[in-house]
Amino acid sequence: MTVYAQKTRIVFMVRVRFAGAVTHKDWLQVGLWLTRRAEHPALLRIEAYGPDSFGHYFRFSEPSQLDRKFAALVREAYATGRQEHLK
Repeated sequence: MTVYAQKTRIVFMVRVRFAGAVTHKDWLQVGLWLTRRAEHPALLRIEAYGPDSFGHYFRFSEPSQLDRKFAALVREAYATGRQEHLK
């Protein structure tokens, strides 16, 4: 995995970019690329990029919101970034 620190965000990439984060004064915004629509209490919106490609955007204001369900979504996004869904 490669991590790119850019001016306003951090990007995580394996074969392709699968996650990104932007810090704000009172919250952390995280984006994940998944091949399905997912649910989570911190989910703000989902953008469809095609029939099997969805950008999920989350807002976390407390560390406790980064729970096991979100960790599972990050692992799923990592697999998407490795393009395992194309094998």
